[in-house]
Amino acid sequence: MTTTSGSSAGACDVAYVLDAVGFFAGYQLTAPQKTYSVPEVINEVKDPESRKSLRLGISAGKVIIKDPSPESITKIKELAAELGELGRLSEADIKLLALTKEVGKACREVIVVSDDRSVQNVALALGAKAQGIKRRELRKARKYVYVCPSCGRVFSEPGTCPVCGAKLVRVRYSKALKNHD
Repeated sequence: MTTTSGSSAGACDVAYVLDAVGFFAGYQLTAPQKTYSVPEVINEVKDPESRKSLRLGISAGKVIIKDPSPESITKIKELAAELGELGRLSEADIKLLALTKEVGKACREVIVVSDDRSVQNVALALGAKAQGIKRRELRKARKYVYVCPSCGRVFSEPGTCPVCGAKLVRVRYSKALKNHD
């Protein structure tokens, strides 16, 4: 496997950024344009058939594996926190979304292939499109908060309520506002 870093060379019309589900489905072999991903996602592809098609995509030059910049990672963490998604994203997800941000600077359209709704949500907030493989994709970005079902307090991150100890429940920001009016 070849890992490259830095910015994309030249402008492109459409780019596909693949989460592991894209590689499990062999998407890199049928995508009309080059596909991008991060080393952490590539490491999630473990089954022999998916690894074989991944190696084929890499050798054909259809898969570009890149590490995003630390600045892009920081920006994604900030955006994910604003949307209430930070606690639901893995490091691989954050790096994949940071790469999406960078690819978006060089391409007119970026499509993120993932069944993870939190990844899709942040991708949409970045201005990318989301495409699911087994799950229907989100159409627009949403903001979430975490509400204590016992005392009703609202928090920005998942966990337990520091006041009463109940497990926080994730709800859309607009629904949380309606319930507190």
